[in-house]
Amino acid sequence: MHAMRHHAHILEYSVLHNTTPDGPVIGRLDGRDFSEFVLDEFGRRFAYSGVAPRLSNGQFDDEALKDGEFIVPPGLIYKYRGYADKRRRLLGFATTTLA
Repeated sequence: MHAMRHHAHILEYSVLHNTTPDGPVIGRLDGRDFSEFVLDEFGRRFAYSGVAPRLSNGQFDDEALKDGEFIVPPGLIYKYRGYADKRRRLLGFATTTLA
């Protein structure tokens, strides 16, 4: 039971939510187009890296991820590539430090 809870906790930090497509559409999964890059809500850019493997219970296998890789629903792997726009990053930093 502890291992299952530990796995769920790690997986929670391996999934990116609220992403925006960026770049050309390069494929389709589960009836949805996906693009070469995605941006997260903090302006970080991620490049498509593959399809996320699943365990026999249907959960994503986060142990298959390499450093800097994250899962983007519905089951794609994207690798961190830095900030898309330095000005956006600095703006976000300034608003969080002033609050």
